[in-house]
Amino acid sequence: MPVVSTTAYDQAEDVLTLARSLLNDAAGAVFSDAVLLPFLNSAYRALQRDLAEEGVSVLVSQQDLDLPLTNGVTVTELSDVSSPQLPTDLLAPHQLWEQAAGSSDLFIPMEKITSGLPNFQPSTYLRMWEWREDTIQLIGATQEITLRVRYEKSLPALVQGTDPVQIRSSIDPLAYSVAALAARSRGAQALSMDMMGAAQMSTNNLIERYVRPEQFKGRRRKPYGHRRRIVYL
Repeated sequence: MPVVSTTAYDQAEDVLTLARSLLNDAAGAVFSDAVLLPFLNSAYRALQRDLAEEGVSVLVSQQDLDLPLTNGVTVTELSDVSSPQLPTDLLAPHQLWEQAAGSSDLFIPMEKITSGLPNFQPSTYLRMWEWREDTIQLIGATQEITLRVRYEKSLPALVQGTDPVQIRSSIDPLAYSVAALAARSRGAQALSMDMMGAAQMSTNNLIERYVRPEQFKGRRRKPYGHRRRIVYL
């Protein structure tokens, strides 16, 4: 996995500092890092889901997998325990391409199947794929294949204040969400709802910034009046 430069992103502590200020606890007498980090990770996961649901490509990654031959055919299933295995940060694959391993050929797009792979015999190329039960199902090929997988990824959990928050310009929506969750944990329902409303508005603004360069694509924006349900994860 590539090393992420911490200089390109805000740090978890930036979010926690703003959240404490919103909770009137700038000194951290009540809401220390240890108390707020679980809330931050819950908000972090929720923001990733919101971005993914709106089609924001910031959480899309790509990786090439080399499929060797075993008994004359490549593997027919890629999972978390197969060899090769799925990328460790993969949530769901979006698109697959294939190339004869070691060649200079262009990558050929593969067809995504949603109702079960046909009962074909393996041939020179894989041709088709299906995402089923957290595995990529393949027909198999009779030559070594390099498989290019483009997928939605999950970001690593934040465990300390110096960890990078790998969603740019996300301090405000995350801090408001953290403050909402922390306030709710202390029984401050009114403050919690106020903070969650601000979090939703900040999230909408962040989504707008990401999708503005892709205005030619249709987007369904959530109304400002919508309030996200607060869920502990």
